Amino acid sequence: MSVSAPERRPAVRSRDGRVRALVGTLDARLTAPGPGYRLREVHTLVALVIGLRLVARDWAAIAERPAALTDGLTLVSWLPAALPAWLPVTLAVLGTAGVALVLARRRAHAGFVLAWVCYAVLCASWGSSGKVLHNDVLTVWVAVPLLFARVPRRDQDDERAVVWGWPPRAALAVLALVYWLTGAQKLRHSGIGWALSDNMTWVLRQGTSPHAAGVAQWVADHAVLASGLATGALLLELTAPVWLLWRRTRALFALAVAVMHANIWLFLGIDYSAWVLTAVAVAVPMSLATGRRLEDVRPVRAAIGRS
Repeated sequence: MSVSAPERRPAVRSRDGRVRALVGTLDARLTAPGPGYRLREVHTLVALVIGLRLVARDWAAIAERPAALTDGLTLVSWLPAALPAWLPVTLAVLGTAGVALVLARRRAHAGFVLAWVCYAVLCASWGSSGKVLHNDVLTVWVAVPLLFARVPRRDQDDERAVVWGWPPRAALAVLALVYWLTGAQKLRHSGIGWALSDNMTWVLRQGTSPHAAGVAQWVADHAVLASGLATGALLLELTAPVWLLWRRTRALFALAVAVMHANIWLFLGIDYSAWVLTAVAVAVPMSLATGRRLEDVRPVRAAIGRS
């Protein structure tokens, strides 16, 4: 006997109600009031990561890129195909000046926007397709919510308001989403075989790391270890939202991704330091209990005292 449409409606309404309740709960958590000092901490640390990326790379090398590789540019399609060396250098200097404004807490919002725009344009110009390369994509995206944040003045650090609460939580949500997407894309394109097959074995064999080539080959020769590395990385990425949902596990997540990316650097020579620094910049301050500032943490206080 078939079930009529009217008999299905209560179940549909109940399911819709649960979805609305879940969305409402997430919205309430995202937009809950927060202290001004927590936004200041995340805002400043992410700006520092951008600043480090701006000063650590020879951006003038963009001018050496063949013009043929600029076809299909998107984000930076308005730039000429062949850039003069002074232009990327100027953008890097301007972006660094923006970071200095954030650190000085003078026009901090304008400084952050300036730094992000320069950084995003340079990262897009560095590649050959107009997209931000994977080494910097996490930092670029995590910083986006902070572009719309109203940075507290010095006398507002202890205030609690929605305007201070949502930006660092939004940055945390973007951090979780990007890591989850990296894992989901692995499953989408390769399935569970990405972790359980000999995929990682061949990745390690074909790697060109100058740091531990012998160790990488040794791990590749032991299929269980190679598969274990791949499985651990995939599980960490897919469970990122769970790690970052709870305050007490956020710092552990930052430590876990530091270990994962350190292994990638050691075995394959790929630099994901911007990902590690961005995860630390957001997850560590957001792991602290309300009322406890980052500068109250003993190692941070000792570092401030030395500087």
